[in-house]
Amino acid sequence: MRLDPSRFIGRVHQRDVALCVLRNDHIELAVCNHGARILQLLVPDRAGVVRDVVLGHDSLAQLLAGMPSMGAFIGRYANRLAGAGFVIDGTRHPVPANDGPHCLHGGPAGSRHQVFDVLAHQAQRLCLGWTFRSSEDGFPGDVDLEVSYRLEGSAVVIDYRATVREAATPLSFTCHPFFNLEGEQSASALDHALQIEADRFVPVGADRIPLGRLEPVTGTAFDFRAPRTVREALAQDHPQLRLGPVPGFDHTLVTSLSDGLAPSTVRRQARLAAPRSGIVMEVWSDAPALQLYTCAPMDGSLPRHAGKHGRIHGRDAAVCLEPQRLPDAPNQPAFGPCVVMPGQTLPGRIEYRFGVQDRVGAAR
Repeated sequence: MRLDPSRFIGRVHQRDVALCVLRNDHIELAVCNHGARILQLLVPDRAGVVRDVVLGHDSLAQLLAGMPSMGAFIGRYANRLAGAGFVIDGTRHPVPANDGPHCLHGGPAGSRHQVFDVLAHQAQRLCLGWTFRSSEDGFPGDVDLEVSYRLEGSAVVIDYRATVREAATPLSFTCHPFFNLEGEQSASALDHALQIEADRFVPVGADRIPLGRLEPVTGTAFDFRAPRTVREALAQDHPQLRLGPVPGFDHTLVTSLSDGLAPSTVRRQARLAAPRSGIVMEVWSDAPALQLYTCAPMDGSLPRHAGKHGRIHGRDAAVCLEPQRLPDAPNQPAFGPCVVMPGQTLPGRIEYRFGVQDRVGAAR
């Protein structure tokens, strides 16, 4: 069932909210300019039946009461910053805390809470814009961000460009869809087969702040270099999977740690496949890392976990694969550069490429 755009018409922060739909002969994408968030993604399965492969919301009211990260474009700094602050050139910059004493996803004025300008909306392309202002989000410098969504065959391509003004600032962006390739009505994504092109991961403390080192994935629950189901990886157990009340992944895997901020080659980071629908998704990006989140904390509580068409989402209902820079990199010198200077532009790309496989796993 397609989303009804009329249910997203409204005003938030004195700005107009709308649902923008893109479609071609292969797939259909619905994006709300509140948070630049992906709310619906219609993809055919191996039998040609169209399935909605992302969790989301079916009205603006539900969106505002739900999980703020669901489907959203995340910035100006994705993931966590320890102690809600960082040092640039010897000066400490405190930023607002919104995750205990830490800053998560850009803080309370991060992009997931903002109503983007609709700069262009065509049949297969949408361009959105937002300006991060230091006076509003507490980070140094203002940043002009443009995000474009476009359809290319059976792929969703997301390009972004962030231009810094006035002061140097750390930047890390990602997109945060909650994927279930069996369809958003499916209760679990644990039987999806997952492959991630990463040989190291970032261990974290109970507060999800990095411990300051990278560890090899070899022989651990974090080794997805060969495809296996999420359920199999969880069954292997690991102390890092037991940091919360329910075991699960909420960790960064390193796919290509770079020495610089210059654009790098877009490469495949992950492949996700659903056994019953046959839908396969590959994640390609130029980011150095990928956050794997398996939604263990989702407990069906309302209104936070309400979904489309009366669905209520419980634990493990989706898998999130978020290309980004490493968490807390401004406070972790070994995690690579993340500070962008005034006058510089940080570009990036994320692609979700869809296909199907037959019942023995061969792609077609």
